[in-house]
Amino acid sequence: MDVVALIVGFAFLFAASWHDVRTREVPDLLSYGLLVFALAYAVAKALLLSSWNPLLHSLAGFGLFFLLGLVMFYTGQWGGADSKLLMGLGALLGLSFQSWDAIIYLVFALFAGAIYGIFYTAVLAFTHGKLFKKALVTFLRQPRVLIARVIVIIACFLLLGFAFLLPEYRIPLIVLLLAVYFLFYVWIVVKVVEQSLLIKAYPVSKLTEGDWIHEEVVKGKRTICGPKDYGISNAQIATLKRLKVKRVMVKEGIPFVPSFLLGLILYALFHAKISALLALI
Repeated sequence: MDVVALIVGFAFLFAASWHDVRTREVPDLLSYGLLVFALAYAVAKALLLSSWNPLLHSLAGFGLFFLLGLVMFYTGQWGGADSKLLMGLGALLGLSFQSWDAIIYLVFALFAGAIYGIFYTAVLAFTHGKLFKKALVTFLRQPRVLIARVIVIIACFLLLGFAFLLPEYRIPLIVLLLAVYFLFYVWIVVKVVEQSLLIKAYPVSKLTEGDWIHEEVVKGKRTICGPKDYGISNAQIATLKRLKVKRVMVKEGIPFVPSFLLGLILYALFHAKISALLALI
């Protein structure tokens, strides 16, 4: 584990998390700054060691996280800032056949992200109890949700039946049953929170580049912006102002950068054990 990389990663992620929680934005200075430092640090190590390996490992980590960031961005899971931070982390940690640091971090980050997302969603549901309950009742009455609930219940009964018919697989089947049931209702809570608490009317004056527009804004026969855009652009915001559009519906994202920081904490705590295990394998 590179201590310098770890300290720098903590510093950048702490600052980015602070901005993300307070403003739902991460300054480009932090996103690009981390990437620039990571590549410059790799070049410095390459020169000191008279070897291309540190730079190649950094570029490999960047490449892996670049692809992941693109997938998460274009599927609407992350914003651009999240993806850019991840690319910088990939370059900082590096990837090689001898060191799987980027992969190890990624596993911890995804685990931390899942726990963080569930916890954050649960807190939102609890703190907006009345609104959440009303939206939940409406959501559960939707025909497609009723059909999905029936399918999940049937699947759970089938798994329970197989668990009794196949004693040698009883424990994994019961674990799978509980996972299916639990994850289905986690999905329901997440969708209800998203639809009832994270979609809000924003004054056009408060829009910033990258905000996700939930509903199409149409003037005449022209669509100014909408959910098909990968975040609204400054040019689109200027057009909305020129056309005197007052408000648009925006989908707020969960401030996800803190999960990257939690993943790095887990990486620092358990990196040695995981690396030792991988060496045995």
